[in-house]
Amino acid sequence: MKVVKIGLEIENNTDFEQTYDVLSQLLGAWRMNGQINGREYPIAHRKIKLEVFVNAPDSNAFLKRHNSKYVNENLSKLTKMGVVLRISVLGEEPESMPLCGCKIVSNFILFTTYLSLESSLKCAICFGGIPLYKIPKPSHGEYYKIISWQSDYQSCDSLQMNCVVGERFAVNQLSNYDSQLTKQGLAVCQSIEEVTNKKVYYYLYKGSTKSYKSELLRKCPSCQGDWLLNEPWHSIFDFKCDRCNLLSNIAWDVR
Repeated sequence: MKVVKIGLEIENNTDFEQTYDVLSQLLGAWRMNGQINGREYPIAHRKIKLEVFVNAPDSNAFLKRHNSKYVNENLSKLTKMGVVLRISVLGEEPESMPLCGCKIVSNFILFTTYLSLESSLKCAICFGGIPLYKIPKPSHGEYYKIISWQSDYQSCDSLQMNCVVGERFAVNQLSNYDSQLTKQGLAVCQSIEEVTNKKVYYYLYKGSTKSYKSELLRKCPSCQGDWLLNEPWHSIFDFKCDRCNLLSNIAWDVR
């Protein structure tokens, strides 16, 4: 993932508030198109300049071929207002996970955590991140459902990590096959499968259990079939059901 500076040079006669509004819309469009990660982007106002610092999946994230119609519309508005936009890649974000480097991606995994800033779509082969603009866009032209699920998942993961407010609710959402969050995630997986013709695995978190032995006997919550792996997959997933496209881990407190 790259740290990027986006500079806007504003003419003296240009309405600043209007420019800021269009910039906000552009940042939102970039986010919903997977061209920037996260939802926090510091903005500095320096005389006739605005500077924004964002995280982008890759150095080529802002190439025109990746743009959605909403991105192009807001870029066009800025141009008509006389705003000059300059994009500079500052360097690698040191805590980010690597991108997928596979020539052919066979299948995907939908996975994120409360700490993750990257795309929640992972390559099933190398577990590297896949920028959302690398997969076909949904009919409405944005990746809103994927990004909304990621935001909801990370909110629940934060609650269970903090262990103070809403922990039980959060763990149920993360772990249960029939929870609202899981249903939302499975719908996202299905939508990705429809546009890519590839499997998308969904991860069910497991935090605690009665015993290690009881974990080994756990069945797939969808088909009740055996799904324990001989070796962990990507060092995280101990359970994998290829029939239901579900993943899980041996409970972290006994693993």
